[in-house]
Amino acid sequence: MKAVWQGSISLGLLSIPVKLYGATHRKDIAFHLLHRKCSSPLQYERYCPHCDAAVRWQEVVHGYEYEKGKFVVLSDEELEGAALEGSKTLQIEGFVAPQEEPVYLERAYLLEPSQEGQKAYSLLRQAMESARLVALGRLVLRHKEHRVLLRPYEGGAIMLHTLFYPHEILKPQGLQLPQEEPSRKELQLAVELLKGYRMAFRPEGWKDAYREALMGLIQAKIQGREVKVAPVAERAKVVSLMEALKKSLQEAPRRRARAK
Repeated sequence: MKAVWQGSISLGLLSIPVKLYGATHRKDIAFHLLHRKCSSPLQYERYCPHCDAAVRWQEVVHGYEYEKGKFVVLSDEELEGAALEGSKTLQIEGFVAPQEEPVYLERAYLLEPSQEGQKAYSLLRQAMESARLVALGRLVLRHKEHRVLLRPYEGGAIMLHTLFYPHEILKPQGLQLPQEEPSRKELQLAVELLKGYRMAFRPEGWKDAYREALMGLIQAKIQGREVKVAPVAERAKVVSLMEALKKSLQEAPRRRARAK
């Protein structure tokens, strides 16, 4: 793996040299867009409709649209001049109890200590685990200052999450949210239904069924086999909310038995 950042965790007078690695990797199946006539991969060019011409990279600048159709232009030198200081320091500002607010979590990374930072790294991790606290701090990554959260992770590691700023999180304003409250009986049946579907969180058992089916389809086409797609079965319509809850409660024990 290639480190995306290298610097030091700073906590008071404590400095821990570390490297930062991406903790996740999407396994999406990538497709190329081809010309139907000859199956050649399509190419894209930077095109200016005003000049009716292709544009070379040397002629491209960054522009911010402050009004519709109006831009302020920033050069590469201006962007570099605005770069934040402290890009090699992960500054811990304090510790808080773990929050149950996943909407703030953006991306996950793993921190690896250098040889001389092994003991201090382990000390910080074990102290957070013992105190049941996570660290909040600041980190400059890819020319942007991020608020970050550090927490103990499995295998003796520390995981880092970049966080969204509050102004980056949308509020549910303007949504057509329900105004009608459920009846007491409906709520009671719904709570029982939720309890019937309760399960342990074991992501190691998850399967990407769509990816597996898609890879099977691709392999079949590579081997020249005929591909048959099964029709999607329609679900029976349930008119009454109470009827739906009662039927779901009847199904819950059979579902648990199949899961076992």
